[in-house]
Amino acid sequence: MQAVLVLVLSVIVLARAQASYEIKITNREISLNLKEEKMVDIEAICFNESNGYTVLEFIVQNKDMIKVEPAIIMLEPINKTYTFYVEGTSPGHTEVLIALVDQSIKLKSLYMIVDVYKYVSLSVFSQVVGWIYIIFWGTAYYPQIYLNFKRKSVVGLNFDFVALNIIGYIFYGMFILGVYFAPAIQDEYFSRNPRGLIPVKINDVVYNIHGIFAISVTILQCIVYEKGNQTVSIFARLIIAFICLFFIIVMALAGFGVIHWLDSLYFCSYVKVLNTALKYLPQAYMNYKRKSTQGWSIGLVLLQLCGGVCSLWQMVLDSYNYDDWVSIFGNPTKFLVGLLNIVLPSFFIVQHYCLYRKRS
Repeated sequence: MQAVLVLVLSVIVLARAQASYEIKITNREISLNLKEEKMVDIEAICFNESNGYTVLEFIVQNKDMIKVEPAIIMLEPINKTYTFYVEGTSPGHTEVLIALVDQSIKLKSLYMIVDVYKYVSLSVFSQVVGWIYIIFWGTAYYPQIYLNFKRKSVVGLNFDFVALNIIGYIFYGMFILGVYFAPAIQDEYFSRNPRGLIPVKINDVVYNIHGIFAISVTILQCIVYEKGNQTVSIFARLIIAFICLFFIIVMALAGFGVIHWLDSLYFCSYVKVLNTALKYLPQAYMNYKRKSTQGWSIGLVLLQLCGGVCSLWQMVLDSYNYDDWVSIFGNPTKFLVGLLNIVLPSFFIVQHYCLYRKRS
């Protein structure tokens, strides 16, 4: 019935002079509870005078998840704001393409992303858990900084851990800052994902910059405080050299147009996952050789572990609430970093509280 109505209206409209429009929507991202209805405004700006009307329709990707009323809007040849309603009927994620029936009228791609969740309380709780794991990971380095300051010594803190950690944050920061601040990178992302949203938020930017600052303070402590005969090992230097060589090759490929600049930044972000897997190994081996964890803050380990648990917990909560279990593996970087921050710190807990408890 809707298709017939659109066809009839289109025939009527095409028989008359057309107006040129710019369409703006108030909300491009909407979250709904089941059976909840939200009102959305859409603004049509007409650029030329005409007696004709234009048909605007809403094309829902997953029609079983939401209902849009009215399904079509007759745009008058004047500047006017129209209202439509979106109701959640089934949990999940879907897109709504907003298009003109007359394809001869050029209109910039316009869409909405609608998330329908089962329970509003679970949605709020998920957001709280998300901020908790950011706080855990953001403050994880301060126990080590305080311990170094208190002892006026960094003996027991492995320099490989510090060196690999700062490299991971710097390379991940290239991805974060590039995608968030560079218009050319954003244009490239949207050309590849025309209905997508920028995958970097302001809290990602703050978290990364703060992490670089905290590790830089630790590096300064390593220079100023007593360090014994500690230095960055050949193992860590080779890894860093390999990463830098990889970076040069990736940038050269992007510069010569072999790969896109966006892909080069994605490759930089994968260095963070590699570093998370490798950075703890030198510290674990050093504790094993010394048969002690003295000088290595267990507070850092516990906060990293709690952050990893909360990170994966949020993914599970969202997957259940939105009935979208595939999304757990849709963000592999977050999943792997969260998992590694559970498995690897657990080993240090065993070292500190079980294996080398007396000596620590």
